Amino acid sequence: MSDPRIPVTLITGFLGAGKSTLLNRLLRDPAFRGAAVLVNEFGAVGIDAALVKGVDETVVTLATGCVCCAMRGEMITALRDLHFRRVKGEVPEFGRLAIETTGVADPGPIVATLLRDPVVAAAYRLDGIVAVVDGEHGDVQLDDHAEARAQAAIADRLLISKTDRAAPEAIAALAARLAAINPLADVWPMTMGDAPAAAILGAFDAARPRSAPAASGHRDGILTRDVFLPGGESADAVARRIALFLALSGGRILRLKAIARCDDGALWAFHGVRHVAYPAVEIEDCPGDMENRAVLISETEPDGLELLTTPASAAV
Repeated sequence: MSDPRIPVTLITGFLGAGKSTLLNRLLRDPAFRGAAVLVNEFGAVGIDAALVKGVDETVVTLATGCVCCAMRGEMITALRDLHFRRVKGEVPEFGRLAIETTGVADPGPIVATLLRDPVVAAAYRLDGIVAVVDGEHGDVQLDDHAEARAQAAIADRLLISKTDRAAPEAIAALAARLAAINPLADVWPMTMGDAPAAAILGAFDAARPRSAPAASGHRDGILTRDVFLPGGESADAVARRIALFLALSGGRILRLKAIARCDDGALWAFHGVRHVAYPAVEIEDCPGDMENRAVLISETEPDGLELLTTPASAAV
């Protein structure tokens, strides 16, 4: 059964990385035609003001049929308002939502909003977190700013911008650094926001699990940890374990992805961001090395790993 909720693409990245350039290109792509857009400041999408017709202080309708919102820190209010206005026919019908964060934002709280608020969670579903990394200045930004590292670590897709402004070997080195920070994400190079829709749509896809990293490691203050799960438990039991582990981690787990063969014989995928656990999703198959394994991306060595690794029978 298809999910009737509006898919949400979260576009993050450090200041000047090219988020608005990417967003403008996406709005011209047929796959994003008629999408709604939430941005942190009015006009941040860079669309000619002559095309903007105001509806109220929060939501405006564009001549392109898109919707632009000034969030002003009120994410839940903005998302609820946009949903109800869509239901009432006060804004054009849209089948997708893109959220562009500020350059210094941690995407974790936005993901929590999409999952925790009952109205928002009933209307929207996370389709992917896309981080734009500056191909010209990304190395320095990763060196100097924890926000840039967190954005890279939490993403489903990493898009390297401005590849025409840096040497190919520099782009290759940056891609390798990003892969070390976040081995769960695909890395795509782009110029002037020309990433294909395939790099954006369905970025958060439980049915496309990646192989586990070759080894756990530590890079740029970000730790990657690979652990084995017991297997053979119910999906609900595994979900409770993961939810408790994330809750006790105090938000230090930037990203968690796990796959377990459960007692019903099916494979289930589990995901978490910071302290928030996503609903489990049944999947058809996965790489053999990912069955009954979890990959954690965190800021420090995680505590309480026994919550994930100890069989329930042994924990009693």
